[in-house]
Amino acid sequence: MTIKSELFSLKKIVTGLGSKWYFNVPIYQRLYVWDDDQVNVLLTDIANAYDRNEEQFFLGGAMVVEQKNEKERQQDRYYFDLIDGQQRFTTLWLLGTVAPWSDVLRDFSVVQEDNKELPRLQFSIRDHINEYLQELLDDPNTISDEIEDTENLRKAQMLMRSFAKTRRAPDGRPVDDGYIKGLSDFIYKKVQLVLTRVSQDLDLNKLFEVINNRGVQLQHHEILKSQILHAVPAKERGRYGAIWDACADMEGFIERSLCSVTRLEAHQLGNLYANGKLACFEAVNDLLLKSETEEGIDERQDLASIVNLAQSEGEDLKAYKDAVDGDIADDEIWAKSIIGFPLFLQHVLRIWLYEQGYKDVNFLLDKQLLAIFQNNFFVYEEDKAEKARGFIELLWRVRVLWDEYIIKWVDQSDEVVHQICATAVSDSKGKRYVNRSRESTSHQGLSLLQSMLYHSQEITTHYWLTPFLYYLHQDSTPARAREGDSQRCYNYLCHLDNQLLGEITSESLVKRTHQFMENVWRKALSIGFEQELAPEVRKGVGFSHYWFYKLDFVLWYERRQSQSLWQNFRFTAKNSVEHISPQTPKKIDRDKVSPDMIDTFGNLALVSRSINSEYSNLPFNEKKKRFENKRAHDKKPESLKMDLIYESETWGDAEVKKHHDCMLELLRHYYRRDFENLFK
Repeated sequence: MTIKSELFSLKKIVTGLGSKWYFNVPIYQRLYVWDDDQVNVLLTDIANAYDRNEEQFFLGGAMVVEQKNEKERQQDRYYFDLIDGQQRFTTLWLLGTVAPWSDVLRDFSVVQEDNKELPRLQFSIRDHINEYLQELLDDPNTISDEIEDTENLRKAQMLMRSFAKTRRAPDGRPVDDGYIKGLSDFIYKKVQLVLTRVSQDLDLNKLFEVINNRGVQLQHHEILKSQILHAVPAKERGRYGAIWDACADMEGFIERSLCSVTRLEAHQLGNLYANGKLACFEAVNDLLLKSETEEGIDERQDLASIVNLAQSEGEDLKAYKDAVDGDIADDEIWAKSIIGFPLFLQHVLRIWLYEQGYKDVNFLLDKQLLAIFQNNFFVYEEDKAEKARGFIELLWRVRVLWDEYIIKWVDQSDEVVHQICATAVSDSKGKRYVNRSRESTSHQGLSLLQSMLYHSQEITTHYWLTPFLYYLHQDSTPARAREGDSQRCYNYLCHLDNQLLGEITSESLVKRTHQFMENVWRKALSIGFEQELAPEVRKGVGFSHYWFYKLDFVLWYERRQSQSLWQNFRFTAKNSVEHISPQTPKKIDRDKVSPDMIDTFGNLALVSRSINSEYSNLPFNEKKKRFENKRAHDKKPESLKMDLIYESETWGDAEVKKHHDCMLELLRHYYRRDFENLFK
């Protein structure tokens, strides 16, 4: 056998083989390139499986080439080159170097050799990386941040350290080290991957050729599309399939996607948008029916007809590009979705289930798309065709609303930011077109609030999207935004955020978000910020990151008019709680906060890990200078809470208390707002 595949857990690699296995990343493989989002998604997916008490979590596959060395084999040592799956494997290895994960997973990261602990993972001809890996095992705290090519490894480690601070248990409570140890045990015993072992004598050139040319794998949502369309009558299947395909393209805008998969022209959809009917499936279906009829009539076209048709379509495309003033050039993608299509489908499914009077899903997870639909959609056998049509019609409507009211990642040339793209109707030669632009002021508040929710909530679920999309579906029509609809949506999301995420409760987010479909203006029985952020609470780095994000939004909402640079403020990913007055001040520090107040909310702010590392144990006045220099350079503050703090010339107990009291009073004022009736 030259190729052998087998299911392995980490425990089996460590203890079940009676030998010592080493893994090497060949020189032709990339170094570790995973970013924070990729690491966070992997850990969150595994943690969700752990919370559901699943018997196993399938991680995917890894392919290795076994290096033959008879002398080493006689000593029960085996060496493998990792040729596929290196990023996931390295991530798991790193967990074994970070406390408290390492309490359980260290055995996977090391191999015991003659009373020494050697890294199970190595990188070919990269001695500085291997030295770094060895130092990680010996003493992670002594590692320099200047070692070449280790930035992503260090960032991943920092995220792993802070994971418990951002994670919430199923009952909504913060998790502790005990939870992380239980999760680590789940990873060690129940996370499994298919390890494919390839003999060294196999022609690797041919193997890589097969791997590189295997094409794009069939995705789960494409399988789901086939299953749902099977219930649609054959004569309608083409139209409903085109709608599905257009919705599936989340990396752009829906009207362009539909034109790309059908014979519809941009100005036809522009007319629908201008008349407030783009989200109306019946109106779009009529256009598709008409297009089908015309195609049927023109099946036997002469050459002149074909040339005229091509010329007409070319003029329409040119007019469309002229109408959008060059902001969308050719196939440039400058606005990308914040979630993928599988997760979007599940949010739409929840709305569909509610409107049909069916039971809600138990959880959201893009990797279990097919299973979730099997258990919550296909389980209902009656009226299959009607249900299939109804779901795709709802999918279209929600997808149109998505482009109108939901933030995207927008390329602003010098940075990528969260933004709701401005939408208007342009006229060219008597034809109307939907014009999407990067203009960033028209929906600034709604964009910023969604960005706050995006960064502060679980990246793989975003449960808040279901009730918000349901509200849009019930209350909004694209093109009404120019008549105040956007402000109503903004008010509703302020209400939803306050009542959903501010509530003191042990109920899961999936249950609570369902309650907001039953009553969109539902109010929480008890709001928790007073309890969570009280002056006597001394959680330090244990404070929920949500409250720092939320306070920055409330500061922007209430005081932006009086702070010139606050108009430029953007939310970014932040994972580290910074002590304004350091936890271990030096004797010569002028400004000090007493031990009783050092870990209170008033002495803390949320920053990126790079800022936290830069500020480290610096005294207040030095941090203040660095913050002000960065603020002046960027023309915006890193944190609005910190912007207020560094207005102070000194920083002691009195300043901490004053700031803390002021922030609590600001939150009280904001939570007293009646967003339901704010602008009626």
